[in-house]
Amino acid sequence: MHEERQDEHGFISRCFTRKYTLPPGVDPTQVSSSLSPEGTLTVEAPMPKPATQSNEITIPVSFAGPAWGPRSCEIRPVCSQWGITLLFSVFIHVLGFDVAKTGDARIGFVGFPSVGKSTLLSNLAGVYSEVAAYEFTTLTTVPGVIRYKGAKIQLLDLPGIIEGAKDGKGRGRQVIAVARTCNLILIVLDVLKPLGHKKIIENELEGFGIRLNSKPPNIGFKKKDKGGINLTATCPQSELDAETVKSILAEYKIHNADVTLRSDATADDLIDVVEGNRVYIPCIYVLNKIDQISIEELDIIYKVPHCVPISAHHRWNFDDLLEKIWDYLKLVRIYTKPKGQLPDYTSPVVLPYSRTTVEDFCMKIHKNLIKEFKYALVWGLSVKHNPQKVGKDHTLEDEDVIQIVKK
Repeated sequence: MHEERQDEHGFISRCFTRKYTLPPGVDPTQVSSSLSPEGTLTVEAPMPKPATQSNEITIPVSFAGPAWGPRSCEIRPVCSQWGITLLFSVFIHVLGFDVAKTGDARIGFVGFPSVGKSTLLSNLAGVYSEVAAYEFTTLTTVPGVIRYKGAKIQLLDLPGIIEGAKDGKGRGRQVIAVARTCNLILIVLDVLKPLGHKKIIENELEGFGIRLNSKPPNIGFKKKDKGGINLTATCPQSELDAETVKSILAEYKIHNADVTLRSDATADDLIDVVEGNRVYIPCIYVLNKIDQISIEELDIIYKVPHCVPISAHHRWNFDDLLEKIWDYLKLVRIYTKPKGQLPDYTSPVVLPYSRTTVEDFCMKIHKNLIKEFKYALVWGLSVKHNPQKVGKDHTLEDEDVIQIVKK
């Protein structure tokens, strides 16, 4: 059996417990144990004389993830009429990719080795991530947390990826799998060689079902039992026609379905909808080491969409980066106002932009609050009058003030 513990950054420790009963007459205080890096727990206990068996017992401790390391081993005696049962609690600190999601949003740093991801995390969040001038310094996910405009944002320094990551090279599948869970991806690039690295990283992420800075295709797709392929287009199509759609669906052995094209779609768009395992994540390209280029080159970079030039080492342009992060996350801050009191502007309730109704706000506070909900009073941009009485379906806007009235 095991239990989990989690710190504020998202690191997880798991406690694995193994049990061994000593024969009567053995002093449990004389028992010693050790845990090898491979996960073997060795227990040594002095046995009653004359000893009829070895006094060394090896108990394997199985791990559920890669790159785990021992943290501590505790021995606790429990007496019974049959002897003394020792509970061996082995605390394992997760050093790999199993980092719990904390805060209001999660950002992943993706990039080639030695482009400055660890330096960026260290200087942004004050979290030590090993930094060196050689490649593959960071071998595990290193989390950090920043607070910006009232929101708690988790940062993940992911190990550097290489070409072929989507096929498993350099533990690339694990890295990209964590990137899929992020609300925003920062692709950190060396400003001296950005274009080649940018294209490779985009291909690796796309091969794992991640679509950057794009929205899901506006395509309706529903399989059915009979009737063939029915195609409906609400606007002119430049690439897809009935025969093309049928041939694409035939590759997936789909011969009966309703397809509705509500925008000018491509074959790749249709494939994404059919496979259904795509995630659409905003992305910022962080061009690091701008201290090594000229002012003229820097002016050109500023014109590139979704890009922010910085120097992680010198902490240059961090304000612009944080502001762009905030714009891309689209978080909505809602301030609470207890009855008869002033609004609390120090601790906003932060909601994702896709879930900003009064009901979403209540669920973020506590799931039982919606059961007791009668109506809400709202001050801010989302209402015409201040205050205005609204129901649970009302959509809130950033920095609204809300007061919940219960039944």
